[in-house]
Amino acid sequence: MTTMPFIAQLLGATENPTTTRNTTIALIVVIGAIVVFSVIRRLTGGGSSAGGSSSSSSGSGFNRGAFRRAGKDTGLSSDEVRFLEDYGKLLKVTNPDFLFKNQAKLDAFFKDVFRSIEQYSESESAAEERKTALFQVREHLNQRHSQGSQVSSTRQLGKNMPLSFLLKGDESYPSSVLQVEANGIAAEPPHDPYGETIRLKRGTKLTCFFYAKGRQGYQFETRVVGWELVGAKEVMIVSHSDAVKALPARRHMRKEIKAPCGFYRVAVSMEGPKGKEKKKALVEKIPYSGSIADISAGGIGIQTANPLAAGEFIKIEFDTGAGVQSAFGKVVRMNRLRTTGGIMHIQFVKITRRSLNAIMSFVYGYGER
Repeated sequence: MTTMPFIAQLLGATENPTTTRNTTIALIVVIGAIVVFSVIRRLTGGGSSAGGSSSSSSGSGFNRGAFRRAGKDTGLSSDEVRFLEDYGKLLKVTNPDFLFKNQAKLDAFFKDVFRSIEQYSESESAAEERKTALFQVREHLNQRHSQGSQVSSTRQLGKNMPLSFLLKGDESYPSSVLQVEANGIAAEPPHDPYGETIRLKRGTKLTCFFYAKGRQGYQFETRVVGWELVGAKEVMIVSHSDAVKALPARRHMRKEIKAPCGFYRVAVSMEGPKGKEKKKALVEKIPYSGSIADISAGGIGIQTANPLAAGEFIKIEFDTGAGVQSAFGKVVRMNRLRTTGGIMHIQFVKITRRSLNAIMSFVYGYGER
């Protein structure tokens, strides 16, 4: 029985004084019970599905103003926050401050947003557009998170830190820190394609690159100061530097992967009358095989026995788990391997939105169930 008909029934009762007095008392009791029930319901959140306090924005407990403040405090732009807030309401986020300050919770939230985009978007093109927007926000947060203490001296390097030495001819050779000594850095010496040690002369100038925590890269100039025996192994000693320079941080999250891929060399030529030449790209028909070493939204690393030189253009076909994708890229660096072949570091120059989103979904694990 609802409350209002019951009250009306009491008001319409007989006008006998005794009955009227009893009716009035009953009415007061009923109204008091209603008030107490209303207060208790308000204090307990009114049975909100999110289990949080009530909000002027939604009965789920989502507070739009609090979400915006928390997002902006994290460093997001107004447009980025507005993009996320609709999904925050859909997913019933009740504590945005905790969400944006807790990396695990934030990762789970972005994964849920990705799945919501797949489930509720009105078309495939709309879904791909929103995924792109989501990954842009995710990358922005990663860049801010990766900004930590800066490296200014090689004396700050740790044991087993991977290094790359750049020699004449712009060829990069992998190395690593074996030990940081007072007179220099004991490093793994470079090797030629046959695995033989390249014994650089004392005084040889080198450019060295390395990556610290996050995606921050560094560069410093050094020279060979000598060679030492560590046990039965001969290592190269290079001088310290207190002028380590920070490189522009990697814009994209990168993930290692071991998966087969194929690639084709792209021949680029200039055609047309003088002064009006235009570049023409022709994908050669000879296929080469390789293995993906790592991948990001910006490029891909491929290990192969048939590496192309820096500056060459390439078409890649690969699969990170969402079907075969393709992209065009440029080899920006090639590292020789000690055994055979090398690793090509390729920057994407042309890639579809769908393929790019497939890469980002793999990198962040959003496609995993």
